[in-house]
Amino acid sequence: MNFDGIIGQKQVINTLVNSLKNDRVGHAYLFVGPKGIGKKTVARDFAGMILCENSHVVGSCMDCKSCRLFFSKSNPDYIELEIEGTSIYVEDIRNMLNSIVIRPVYSDKKVYLIPDADRMTIQAQNSLLKTLEEPPDYSVLILTTSNADALIDTVRSRVSRYDFIKNTANEVYEYLKNNFTEDLEGINFIASYSNGIIGTAKDLAQSGELMSLRENVFNIIQKLSKPKLIEVFEMYPFFEENKDRIGIILDIMTFFYRDMIILKNMEHDKLLINSDKKDIILKNALNCSNKKLLKNIDIIEEARSSIMQNVNFQLSIEIMLMRLQEEF
Repeated sequence: MNFDGIIGQKQVINTLVNSLKNDRVGHAYLFVGPKGIGKKTVARDFAGMILCENSHVVGSCMDCKSCRLFFSKSNPDYIELEIEGTSIYVEDIRNMLNSIVIRPVYSDKKVYLIPDADRMTIQAQNSLLKTLEEPPDYSVLILTTSNADALIDTVRSRVSRYDFIKNTANEVYEYLKNNFTEDLEGINFIASYSNGIIGTAKDLAQSGELMSLRENVFNIIQKLSKPKLIEVFEMYPFFEENKDRIGIILDIMTFFYRDMIILKNMEHDKLLINSDKKDIILKNALNCSNKKLLKNIDIIEEARSSIMQNVNFQLSIEIMLMRLQEEF
């Protein structure tokens, strides 16, 4: 194992690899980035490399006893905190670190991983602080978080911080193509909608829920091109049934109109988010001016703002639908 399966994050990975090459592994790390970006995957890979008994190998040799035990999830020199609740309490940290006074069994190091470290209570963080201030020379603590501001200053000041950046749409696309085949329905849409986060793209590709929502939303948008006010009120139940997904639905609507603008004004379709729906988008785009399409996007954002401000949900949706219909 040598980070081969990691998409992007070159700067983080290069720095970690160099620390292994130069035998300068630190005592404490903080991996920061959006949920699903790959922080925990990198942390686990890094832990396996640290514990490998073959120090001349940059990566995990996959052959020594430490590596075999690590990949069978039974290496006593690797402890990962697993919490079912929403918070990490002082007792959880104390129980985890009880064994830190015992030297490693197979490796030169002993690695502790705390995922979602922002879930630690203040008391738990203060308990961890004692180890961060006076760590055994063989211990390595790795914390991951999507909200570094939730950690107290004294904890943040005693760890080496690594920021994970979002992947490009092309990187996400390549991941999906390599793991789900290029024939995946809506692959470009998923790659764009995942907002540079591989974990989100993977979940969307596996569930199929997003594609089902998109089909329904596309049908609604096409109906809005017909001047029948009665249909606007018949459309509302779909929004009510998917009230908890309204953010996604509004995003899909915005992407549809965005793609219409691109097809009307550009000679190629490489920038389309819904490239697999090009024919449908083009058919609708022919009947709309750029001014109307831009106005429709504004209408959707106004509805989103109203809903976030707790304006009556049904009223916000029905007004949006009527205004969208008027714009055609």
